[in-house]
Amino acid sequence: MISLVGFSQCVPHSQAIGQWKNPEDQFSEGYRQLESWCHIAKTLEKGLVDGFFLADIHGIYDVYGNSRDAAHRYAVQTPGVDPMLLTSAMANVTTHLGFINTYSTTFHAPYECARAFSSLDHFTNGRIGWNIVTSYTHSAEANGIGKMLNHDKRYDRADEFMDVVYKLWEASWEKDAVIQDVEKDAHTDPCKVHEINHIGEHFSVKGPHMCEPSIQRTPVLFQAGASKRGSEFGTKHAEGIFMEYPRFFEDAEFMTNKISKLRKQVSEHGREPHSVKIMMAITPIVAPSEKEALEKETWLKQFNSPEGHLALFGGHTGIDLEGLDYDTPIENINLEGMQHIALKWKGKTITQMLSQRPPTCVGSTKQVVDRMEELISYGVDGFVVHPMIQPQSHEDLVNLIIPELQKRKLFRTKYDHSTLRGNLLGSKDGLSDSNHPSAKYRS
Repeated sequence: MISLVGFSQCVPHSQAIGQWKNPEDQFSEGYRQLESWCHIAKTLEKGLVDGFFLADIHGIYDVYGNSRDAAHRYAVQTPGVDPMLLTSAMANVTTHLGFINTYSTTFHAPYECARAFSSLDHFTNGRIGWNIVTSYTHSAEANGIGKMLNHDKRYDRADEFMDVVYKLWEASWEKDAVIQDVEKDAHTDPCKVHEINHIGEHFSVKGPHMCEPSIQRTPVLFQAGASKRGSEFGTKHAEGIFMEYPRFFEDAEFMTNKISKLRKQVSEHGREPHSVKIMMAITPIVAPSEKEALEKETWLKQFNSPEGHLALFGGHTGIDLEGLDYDTPIENINLEGMQHIALKWKGKTITQMLSQRPPTCVGSTKQVVDRMEELISYGVDGFVVHPMIQPQSHEDLVNLIIPELQKRKLFRTKYDHSTLRGNLLGSKDGLSDSNHPSAKYRS
């Protein structure tokens, strides 16, 4: 069975820049309304989707034209609200859907990170995941929330960050520390709550953890870094790896080689190569017929903001394309941003880049699922499904794509577990991999 994760970001639109102008899109205002998010959560759960992935960034994209003006003008992932604060509300109207929150190891402290995710794991009854990011926006540094290190140093810090949170989640509290013994007037046995006494290059954390163990203890871990250092980090720590490569849609050999390399890296960390879910980003434009889908694509494209996509590209990569002719090849690659995006478009023209922003899969229900099935045959475990328009794209996933996947016996017809780790990975509630770096800290 494949895995499916819905995607969004708590902004007017995350990837399809300009759709806020679409009169049918409800998220120009809906992004800041709880009922809008609860509707999507209930829709995804109706479709038996594994989880709902919520992206997040720190700072405003200000590379394009050396200004934040374009980001504001075209609503390029701004304004935005904190997705962590949505999760409890969405969990309250669902019972099985997982929630994958983005949280930065650069702009947060591990002690607070551990508390936040333990809290959400309690509130969701074990349905929380963490998309681990090191961030890339230098504008965040100017707001005093942390120093932006160079690309590889951010991952060095992240590795130590993970050591700290593993100690807090897995080692600080023994599983039977909470005794609630009325006769002894003892809620918790203090002998079973431990300080972690971490002293490292980046962090000094005494502990103990603020929270008693949650159902999953460690949230389900996801990562999307595609650089050499990012892949090394992800294959070491993650249980799910998200990939966004437009080239996957046109180059099967590239795709199979990339997936094989990732699985080899997982095994080099002593882990079972298929213990990590490799999931591909896909943006379907789907309708009952091909004609209707192509008409929908044409209609959606009229709302695109090309300059807004250039501002998004600049924010992701650190490359300023302002003032360049659209036939200009993209050069002068900055390796401090999202390296895989920068390197993917090196030597290609701006027009070529814009033609695939965002990368879409267009067709009838059968055609889109045919394409998904083809991609699965290359080694993908599932998909992170990006919306073109909200909430309709999520509804199309549930009402059109998923029934066809179920018809082909590619997707579940019921939830088999109560936790995100159970539904996504078919495993125990806790992170039980004996070769995972968290294992040495488990109490």
